[in-house]
Amino acid sequence: MKRIRVMVVDDSLQFASAVGQFLARKGNFEVLASANSGSEALARASAERPDLMFIDISMPGMNGLAVTSLIKGREAAPKIVMMTLETGEEHRIGAMAAGADAFLLKEDFARGLPAVVEMLFGASRA
Repeated sequence: MKRIRVMVVDDSLQFASAVGQFLARKGNFEVLASANSGSEALARASAERPDLMFIDISMPGMNGLAVTSLIKGREAAPKIVMMTLETGEEHRIGAMAAGADAFLLKEDFARGLPAVVEMLFGASRA
């Protein structure tokens, strides 16, 4: 089974690293890169061509919503899962409006990942 090529975008180096390590242990994912800002995410996504990006909504400078909108405007755009610590429904609505394919609260990442991957890629790959 082909592994899902992943990129993690978060201004928290600690969270990005934890997500990358968690995904690497799952075996179905190949963690290509992480980015700590919107501009870095745009450049790395062009170079790495991931299948899936996990993008934090709240980042200084270019936020995750802007990054998502720009990436989704590209040809052969990856699937994007927006993440946040904020529980307000406006974040979910904003993520979907920006073109995100799915939304996860950071606190629910490990628990919610299997359902999100199943929805986006099918065949129980998480």
